[in-house]
Amino acid sequence: MRKIFILFLALSTPAIACKLPLKTKLVIGCTYKCGIDYKLRLNLSAWALGHKIEIVDLRDLGPLEVALTKVDAVVMPGGADINPDYYSDSVTRELREYLQANRGLANVNAESNLRDPFEYSFIRTYLGNEKNSELPLLGICRGMQMMTVGQGVPLYLDIKTELGIKNRRYLFDRIHLEKNSLLDDIYRNDTFKGFKLHHQGLRVPYYLENESDYPNMKVTAWSNDGRIAEGIEYLNRPALGVQYHPEKSLTSTAAPVFRWLLTRACEYKTAKVVP
Repeated sequence: MRKIFILFLALSTPAIACKLPLKTKLVIGCTYKCGIDYKLRLNLSAWALGHKIEIVDLRDLGPLEVALTKVDAVVMPGGADINPDYYSDSVTRELREYLQANRGLANVNAESNLRDPFEYSFIRTYLGNEKNSELPLLGICRGMQMMTVGQGVPLYLDIKTELGIKNRRYLFDRIHLEKNSLLDDIYRNDTFKGFKLHHQGLRVPYYLENESDYPNMKVTAWSNDGRIAEGIEYLNRPALGVQYHPEKSLTSTAAPVFRWLLTRACEYKTAKVVP
């Protein structure tokens, strides 16, 4: 166990780490319950960076405008499919008709109905107020998909049906990064493997055809010969979305992402508490 912690520390600790005032905690808000994998990775990263953290449910902190003033970073974790109604109105008539005719491919369940309105409102609030312009956000799997939908970009309803390849469940995919991107800077490597657990994802052809309509969002990572988007960033926010699951991946894949989030959270917190 000690050797594992030493390895994690070596992989997680940057040359220059942000420092917090004594006894100051970073408050990390989850838009839905962050499970044990998320908590473990966040706490290990915090330990490696010398930070103390508190993980809270964003839904318990009052109205969104108020809740976002109480946290230093936000995590949107993976989970259930997003109801296609949240993105079908923003697309062409032809695609809208297709989405409505095939909506049964999306597994919309009780979790979807609980999370969709809150997380969609969160994204719109996060993007709509300049007070949030430095608040870090990490979206994972469904979280990245909601970041996508929040920009008006539609999703694949089912990868196997629409792309003719296996749904990406319990697989490790080789992920390739765009040069000079946030992910490229985080990993300092142009490729790695990430654990996959999804059957939907950003609708790549539609995004590429209409890329100019989304000036504040960019796809910066790909897999499966460019057919699946693996990472996005908001260009006007410290916001990163990843389609793979870093919390379930190897430390070499997990640590850089959570290290980035907590470092940005520390910088955000420091700017607030130090005049």
